[in-house]
Amino acid sequence: MLEESLPAVDFAALTDLAHEELLLECVADALDEARYWQEPDEMDVALADPRLSAALAPVAARIAASPAATWWSAGLDPSRQVFVDKGEGSVEAAPVLQGARRVLEVWRDQVTGPGTRLRGHWVGGPWWSTLQWSILAKDLERYGQHLPVVAATTQSRPGLGAVGLLLEEDTYGASTALCWPVRPSRPVRVFEIDGADEWMELVSTYGIDVTGKRIAHWSIATGLDRRWILPDWSTAASDYDAVHLSVNGYLTTSGRALSVGTESATFLAGWSPDVSFWLSDMLEVVGLSQSWTAQESNPARRWRPAETT
Repeated sequence: MLEESLPAVDFAALTDLAHEELLLECVADALDEARYWQEPDEMDVALADPRLSAALAPVAARIAASPAATWWSAGLDPSRQVFVDKGEGSVEAAPVLQGARRVLEVWRDQVTGPGTRLRGHWVGGPWWSTLQWSILAKDLERYGQHLPVVAATTQSRPGLGAVGLLLEEDTYGASTALCWPVRPSRPVRVFEIDGADEWMELVSTYGIDVTGKRIAHWSIATGLDRRWILPDWSTAASDYDAVHLSVNGYLTTSGRALSVGTESATFLAGWSPDVSFWLSDMLEVVGLSQSWTAQESNPARRWRPAETT
């Protein structure tokens, strides 16, 4: 058994934990395995075994103590934020990061209400906890090329144009991206999620019932038939301009069914490490974009700068 062989490993020999690139590759591997719309696979079940968790605790402790991981619990740094535009359709024109209020209103309408049952089972619906919203044909007709957005940003790191290039849950395999440096136009009221306690605080303060639209996936992913709660971001926007999920917050909270009282639960899914969602229209592009490309020969750490535009 793996948990029986781990104690024989010399964790003191893990000197590469000082290299930020290696640690981020490991986090990226974990993100690739996150699939919160289906039943846990064999690896998920194995890692949930308390014996294995205890055996891996020394590794986690070494990682947490590494100088390369000190920023994993740091708060949002407004001076290093980057908006990433991934995909072949990326254009050189600066992004229009406006319309958050409209998205928040549409999002609330889309996540509440009844779900769909087929032959006695819940079916369909979104699985993420974030501010993604379904772009409907009427939205395209109304807004044209400038759909309103709740901007999502990550910070730049040495050798990496943006954390969001590498660390993206449920990535779709884009091979090109533009990284735009952005800054808030005024001081930011930010809520920091650095662990489950902060996520639960958001849920307890701004919670809304999203059972109908989430139970189909979350009951399968967790094995729980519960009433599901998420923060109402449209209400939270009255108190905060941005919500930032640290790397540590992701690793300690994402994919865990957290009880809210005796009959309800909440679930953080689809929100990648170090991502900040901006609930207010306050971001401005402050420089030229940089083009990055995915190197197929290096799948673990494959993003490299292409050219400056």
